[in-house]
Amino acid sequence: MEQTRTTAEVEDCLLVLAAEFGFTGLFGGLVPTRPVHVSEIPSRILFQRYPTEWAARYNGKGYIFIDPVVQRLSYERNPFTWRESYETCTQEKHVQLIRGEATEFGLYDGYVVPISTIDGDIAALSFGGPGAIPASADLSVLNFAASYAIGRRLHHLAAARRPAPDLTPREWDCLLWAGEGKTDWEISVILGISRSTVIKHITSAREKLGAVNRAHAIATAIRTKLLR
Repeated sequence: MEQTRTTAEVEDCLLVLAAEFGFTGLFGGLVPTRPVHVSEIPSRILFQRYPTEWAARYNGKGYIFIDPVVQRLSYERNPFTWRESYETCTQEKHVQLIRGEATEFGLYDGYVVPISTIDGDIAALSFGGPGAIPASADLSVLNFAASYAIGRRLHHLAAARRPAPDLTPREWDCLLWAGEGKTDWEISVILGISRSTVIKHITSAREKLGAVNRAHAIATAIRTKLLR
């Protein structure tokens, strides 16, 4: 998954893994935490590999607002099955509608992984398939894969919206030597500047790159071709 370049490739990786548990489709996105218009839903979708007709019907008719799975996501932060969300839903007519129509497209049961983002949003990845989930199935691997996939997709979206960072020559030099494994003191000797100035330049570069720490800044610079 780390080597993927497109959303479709990430979906392919997830489906290969999910197939080991009998799942054939997946859907992921940002969960609405406030009333939104149906026209806003497409912008919240991060992954979608369900039968085209079912996806079009689900999105077009605004089923997200009555789906027992989404309702459970409003309070549940631990992974759960579709069956569990159907059992706890108080609107039986909604259960019959969503479960019935999903089954028409070979989606009988599924597994949902809620994910809290660093921005405070709730994302979720839902795997679906034609059969019941075995009680003995260890789905923890899907928890990790889902979290990683959502994180990677959100990072790509943020990077696409973020303008290219304008690093100063000194910031670039400091980050370059940091990428070579040099310490702040070693970089200060190489560049003929104080250690505190090195730290200042690296901190500034990190902030411009939107990185959480030094290693993340170096990795981001390499990935965006600022460093080679």
